[in-house]
Amino acid sequence: MKNTNKKADVKRVLGYGRVSSREQAFDSHALEQQIDRLKMAGAKEIYQDVQSGKRDDRPALEEVMDLVRLGLVDEVIITRIDRLARSLIKLRECIEIFLESGVNLRILDQQIDLSTSQGKLMVNILGALAEWEVDLLSERVRHGKQHRRNQKKACESYPWSYKLVKDKYALDDRSFLCLLCERPSNYLELCNAHISQLPGLTVKEIARDCVEIFLEEKGLSRAVKAIFQKYGLIKTRAKKNGTDGVFHWTTRGLKSWLNNPILRGHTVYGKKSTTSDGKRKLNEPKNWQYLYDTHPEHRLISDEEYKEIQQIMELNRGIGGPCLHDPPPENNHYRIYDYQKGLVFCAECGSKCITKSAGYRRKSKNINRMHYYYACRYARMGCNNLKSTRKEKIEEVLITTLLEKSLNLSEQLEPLKPIQIEKSERLLKLENKLQTLEQIEDFDPELEKLKSKTRQEIAKEINPFLSNSLEQKTAEEIIRAGNNLAIWRTLSADEKVIVYRKLIRKITIRNAEVESVVLNI
Repeated sequence: MKNTNKKADVKRVLGYGRVSSREQAFDSHALEQQIDRLKMAGAKEIYQDVQSGKRDDRPALEEVMDLVRLGLVDEVIITRIDRLARSLIKLRECIEIFLESGVNLRILDQQIDLSTSQGKLMVNILGALAEWEVDLLSERVRHGKQHRRNQKKACESYPWSYKLVKDKYALDDRSFLCLLCERPSNYLELCNAHISQLPGLTVKEIARDCVEIFLEEKGLSRAVKAIFQKYGLIKTRAKKNGTDGVFHWTTRGLKSWLNNPILRGHTVYGKKSTTSDGKRKLNEPKNWQYLYDTHPEHRLISDEEYKEIQQIMELNRGIGGPCLHDPPPENNHYRIYDYQKGLVFCAECGSKCITKSAGYRRKSKNINRMHYYYACRYARMGCNNLKSTRKEKIEEVLITTLLEKSLNLSEQLEPLKPIQIEKSERLLKLENKLQTLEQIEDFDPELEKLKSKTRQEIAKEINPFLSNSLEQKTAEEIIRAGNNLAIWRTLSADEKVIVYRKLIRKITIRNAEVESVVLNI
């Protein structure tokens, strides 16, 4: 029943408007036109949604229907019946609420008033027609998409850095950004004169640079940060990436863009599907329909680069987020013990261990006495593995294990040929220097940088087996070649991530000691 506390001579009339997209709302002014018509029809309060009529969870509509249920409104005005609902089930549900609450519904275009019997009949008829119209539209869209697929044409939507040319994907060569350092002195005059050939970068040039930045930074977050720092642009809340004329990235968006098959010269259908409630969802890649090499001359990423991108993402997924206590060593993307993440397990309960730290820092005196450990996450919560294991001890046991395995493999291959390593005078000095530095127990970022630099100098001096093609080496090849202790000692933080995570399957710890190291061979 209606609220009897309202004044009888004052009616509360609401207007409800809806459009399906932001483009309809702001570009075509469709929503503004609806609102003007509702006000002219007598609506004192306006509620509006910018959502598809297939969705039943529109916030403004739910608010209007709550007011109708409570009897706090006398009349609701809409322009067309499909503004309220596009399914007959939802429409009947709304009509029943109006009738039970004694609230009138007025539809302007069809001149329907729910307070009359003819109006009730027409609402149901028009509701069925509206649902039929939606089904026909969906069917036409499906037929149109299937026709394009049969002709092997590109999809209507395309990723940033591409455009459609005669129904084929092509790299976008339009001007996109003019860097400050490249602008001529008369730049403003040229702009005012509408000169199109201005110096600057095209869309495809910036897109290619984004790929190279990711390969150099070896991480999504680091790449996004580097892109923003280089181009001085920030992410926005714009709906579409690049097609709105605004350049912006998020880590999730960059990941999705790098994985898009179009960038590798392929066309793909069926990436998304529509659920029963009208929402769009991304399908599993295994269910996508591929057309390979549809635009090979417009590739942005080669197959080799894509393989490297996947290796970097898989590696970072296993490592997780970066440590916050120390910055990476100089010329490295990863920290010293990042390679251990996700590989250390409790020998007693089998759970994955967590990282801990102990000690103190005094910035005023530049003192850093921090030590870092792995500990069972369930210690004192059912697990009796109470003592933590220092990360440097894990590394020492790991190096010893790898060296022993390498020597065994070398003996099996050449059992009678002893391993002889000639050390130069400079190499001996560098090794002594590194040994002296490693005897200092206190952790200090500058000290770690010096250690890393010394290791790199040793690596150059002894010409180790490591090379730029390290990712392509098998675990057995790396271990077989690593029969020199200096080789394992001279690995940089980045090389440790690549090498150790390829060699190690699992490390178990118990009561401050390493119990076992399981290798991948």
